[in-house]
Amino acid sequence: MSSRLLAALIIFASISGPLLAAEWSRYVNPRFGMAVDIPAGFHAEGSAPVQGDGKRFRAENGRATITAWGAPAMGNDFMAETSARIRADENDGWAITYRSETPDWAAWGGTRGGHVFYAKALLVCDGTQTANVRLDYPAIDVPNFDSIVNRLGQSLGQDGACF
Repeated sequence: MSSRLLAALIIFASISGPLLAAEWSRYVNPRFGMAVDIPAGFHAEGSAPVQGDGKRFRAENGRATITAWGAPAMGNDFMAETSARIRADENDGWAITYRSETPDWAAWGGTRGGHVFYAKALLVCDGTQTANVRLDYPAIDVPNFDSIVNRLGQSLGQDGACF
C-alpha cells in the first residue's frame, strides 16, 4: 500500500469516525437504571410498555431488531439466571456459538434458520437490577453488524435511577 493511500485512509478514518458516532442515540430506561446506544436507522416500535421495562427498535429495512430492557435481578445468582436464559435460547432452537459469563455480566450469541442474535446482560444498581440488550439480524448481514454488536455490548450500562 502506498504511503499516500495510507495517509488518505488515516485522514478519512479520523474525519468519519466522529461523524458516524454522532449517528447513534442513547436509549435510557430510567425505571431500571439502564441504557444502551442505538444506531441510526433503528426506530422505536410503538409506545413504551406501561410497566416501563424496555423498548424494541426495528431497522428501517425491517430485517433487524434491537430489544433493550431492564429488570430486577432474580435472586442472588446472576450466573444461574443467565445460564437459564441461554438454555431457553437453546430450547428455542438457537445454536449457541458464543458464550462468555462472569459474576456480573454475560454475553452470548447464536444462529438459527439463517438468523443471528447477540445478547448481553449486565448487573447494575449494586446488583439489584439487570440491563439487557438483544440484537437479532439475518446471517447474510453479519459483516454489516460486527461494529453494531461491539458498540451495543460496550455501551450497555447503568444510566439512571435505581429502585
